[in-house]
Amino acid sequence: MDNVCAIVDNNHVQLDGTTEEVCNMEPVAGKWREFNWHVICVNGHSLEEMYAAYKEAMGTKGRPTVIIADTVKGKGVSFMEGQSDWHGLAPDDQQYAQAMAEVEAE
Repeated sequence: MDNVCAIVDNNHVQLDGTTEEVCNMEPVAGKWREFNWHVICVNGHSLEEMYAAYKEAMGTKGRPTVIIADTVKGKGVSFMEGQSDWHGLAPDDQQYAQAMAEVEAE
């Protein structure tokens, strides 16, 4: 089992609202610990933290690992950030151009 590593994108958004409003999942890390998983919580937008988590997971023996990546849905795009509406929508050409410009500016 020590070769198993799951990643949870914990962006706090569901199809029709926040996880806190629709179906509260907290404490996410605690739920995984209850099943004896090795839990690593990271900022999912940080490549350095993700890399360190993978290294830690590779060194964990005797149980599986879960990396809980706290993220912001649509991060860096003003009209998408944290918005559940974008769960199943595609941007039009103008929105796409704006989103790309905002992400590239960051």
